[in-house]
Amino acid sequence: MENKKKLLLITQSGRGGLRRHICDLLENLNYQQFDVWIIYNDEKVDDVFKSTISKLSNQIHPIIVKEFVREVKFIKDFIAFIKVNRVIKRVKPDIIHCHSSKAGVLGRLAARYNHVPKILYTAHGYAFLSPEFSNKKKKLFILTERFLSKYATTKNINTSFGEKEAALKEKLDIESKFEVIYNGLENIKYPLKEDIRKSLKVTSKKFLFGTMARMDFPKNPELFFSIAKKVVEIDSNIHFLWIGDGEFKSRIKNFILENNLSSNIHLMDYQKNADILVLGFDAFFSTSNGESFGYSVAEALRAGVPVFISDVMGHKEMVVENKNGLLFEQGNVLENIEQIFDFIDWAKNTNSETIRETFANRFSLEKMIKEITNFYLEG
Repeated sequence: MENKKKLLLITQSGRGGLRRHICDLLENLNYQQFDVWIIYNDEKVDDVFKSTISKLSNQIHPIIVKEFVREVKFIKDFIAFIKVNRVIKRVKPDIIHCHSSKAGVLGRLAARYNHVPKILYTAHGYAFLSPEFSNKKKKLFILTERFLSKYATTKNINTSFGEKEAALKEKLDIESKFEVIYNGLENIKYPLKEDIRKSLKVTSKKFLFGTMARMDFPKNPELFFSIAKKVVEIDSNIHFLWIGDGEFKSRIKNFILENNLSSNIHLMDYQKNADILVLGFDAFFSTSNGESFGYSVAEALRAGVPVFISDVMGHKEMVVENKNGLLFEQGNVLENIEQIFDFIDWAKNTNSETIRETFANRFSLEKMIKEITNFYLEG
């Protein structure tokens, strides 16, 4: 096909939900319509990202910029900007799509400097929404996002309505500059739940709460395990499982040992097939502090598993109350632990097909690719 659109994707890293989104995009774009370049730092991506790039090596043009780092490092940031600028001058892309905050800053500035016709930005969670930063830094992030959206962005693509509402609340730009496109997942075939449950080493007679997530601050593992401790002390037939690695893991292991909870609280390292293992849960449980888009929640819904998740951005719109799950307030769940047991009673009587429908209607991969492609091609 002649007159392909030149598309340049820019990302600082490639792990977690960000990596999944970009890999899904790369694997499902129509390469008869697009000639694709991607800029990234190969030291900040995981093995799945590297494998995807390798698999598509005959269709895409990867460009590595090792100075692309998450932290503010003025010398490295300047070098990264120069390198991105050179790529844009050479490629002359029709579309630039920046992913995540650092890429959003350097990529959009370079794109605007080179008069790229279409500049798109997906934050995957605005930095100013993260509780780890001081108020002073958050104000700086807001001013930066506001400037870049107004002067160097054709359209902001948000992965949730909560993220869009946060952007509008901070007056980053006019509403017409924002569009919500949910991340999507492909449909998959599952083995028997009984077989998965055996691999998780928790008998089917026990009620199993599970999650798949990095064990770090944004996912709030300390609340997860504090709740688990309180619940199993009341009812030993309830079990909890966390699948994933992270900086909090050694601390959580000590917590489990010190409180003699090993028979009811279980840890598994990161599993490539975690999206299959979720079928073995009786309920998906997340204490996250906030999500741009909850991939693991969507995986649970796809498997027909009811969800019990924190009432935060990115979670609110995943739940259809009393159809696929329930929300809880982080601040009072420990004091009102009975709501966990109320949820268990509700979950035991849910219909898995009804839960799957709430996934299929909103979070399909086909829908995501179609909507993003339409943005690339319009105009």
